[in-house]
Amino acid sequence: MTDSKYPSAQQAHQWKKQSQLRSSSSLADDELDNNNAETSNHNYFAAPVLADNTVKEEEEEEVKSLELQASSPHLFSAGLVADVQYAPIPDGYSFSGNPRYYQYALDVAKHAFAHFNQDANIDDDDDDGHPHAIELVLNLGDTIDGKCQDLAQYDGDPEVISEAGDDPGMYAMNHVLDAMAQYTKGPILHTYGNHCLYNMDRKQLQDKLGIPFVKEPKIGNQEGDDDGHELVGYYSHLHKGIRFITVDSYDVGMLQRCPNTSEKRKQAESILRQHNPNYFKDDQMNSPEGMVDLEKRFVGFNGAAGEIQLKWLAETLEDARQAKEKVIILSHQPIFPGSSNVVCLMWNYDEVLSVLRKFSDIVVASLSGHAHKGGYNRDPESGIHFRVVEAVLENKPEKTYAIVNVHENELVIRGFGNCQSAVYDFKHLSGKWTPPLESESHSSATDSASIPSEQTQQSK
Repeated sequence: MTDSKYPSAQQAHQWKKQSQLRSSSSLADDELDNNNAETSNHNYFAAPVLADNTVKEEEEEEVKSLELQASSPHLFSAGLVADVQYAPIPDGYSFSGNPRYYQYALDVAKHAFAHFNQDANIDDDDDDGHPHAIELVLNLGDTIDGKCQDLAQYDGDPEVISEAGDDPGMYAMNHVLDAMAQYTKGPILHTYGNHCLYNMDRKQLQDKLGIPFVKEPKIGNQEGDDDGHELVGYYSHLHKGIRFITVDSYDVGMLQRCPNTSEKRKQAESILRQHNPNYFKDDQMNSPEGMVDLEKRFVGFNGAAGEIQLKWLAETLEDARQAKEKVIILSHQPIFPGSSNVVCLMWNYDEVLSVLRKFSDIVVASLSGHAHKGGYNRDPESGIHFRVVEAVLENKPEKTYAIVNVHENELVIRGFGNCQSAVYDFKHLSGKWTPPLESESHSSATDSASIPSEQTQQSK
């Protein structure tokens, strides 16, 4: 065993009973806690809220000022959550000491989805004075936490452990879905993350979350995940002229892919062998130790979009262009450097970004989770907004989530708790956006390749 500040997967978690890779992305917390992606060209506005997320009466006008910054008609509103990571265990900490509120996360989910189901999005009236209903909800993944797989180790209540039985991940997922079931006014668009895969395989996630997984044929049609196919969770959803495209950042990856028959697993192994020197050490493939800059993304709790998915993404974007639709990208892992710590990035973020840049006339923004403190950057080449949404898991007593008000020419994100509010313009769609001079920008695609020092913070 090497001497490392990163615990081994075996030391840190003994979650996975069948797969060797149900080890936590928290292995890189020491790295992630030191990064808070700086905001550039970003109109941030922290909505004033009480602990129970009711807006202070005397500050209602300040909250409404978010909408006043939007100059175009309102189209619809959506609820937004990231990284709930519920587990029926007492509060704990990441390895670097970041507090995590595993059971409180369920309370936040109940609160948020009850709010989403209200008849109106209070304080956000349209031009006619009518409140905005929440017409759909976006869940950016990691709905439950990997620690569900060893409740006893993490001081879970014996009665709960008994009730959870042989499948504590399913037990936890059912509790979160019960909380989400309070919302009945529209669809919930789910992505899935590494913590989901520490608990469940893709077929189970399809059944529980309704993700319409695609069946991609295996090379040689070998037996495996699903009758000779591999399940991949990319899909799109059209709502009032906005196409939401979900990118599966665990298409190619180590998690829940058969080591003997999955070509995607073999591709992942090859990538890690090439880029991560810790791959050859016992239980250390989740560690970025000894790696520099963008190479740090090549860790076991990340993944990539495969070739078939990339082709589908380009075709779907072209169809959206022809239909004159605007597009919002959803993914668990961030896609753009500088929007979060590089340790959180998709392995082949560059290939995904290359596709998106070809459609900068229709792609408005990318929303992702995975990096718990949140972050933002705007691509200076395309003008696309890349937002990482703050996690439910690591905030208390605040209840952290958001409502997204979609306008014809702006996205207005109204944050609750510790979720930052913001207004994102669509000027780049018509070529009217000019990137700031390098000296004026706090974060760019080039300077963000290096991990900042203590003044920054990111956690997964």
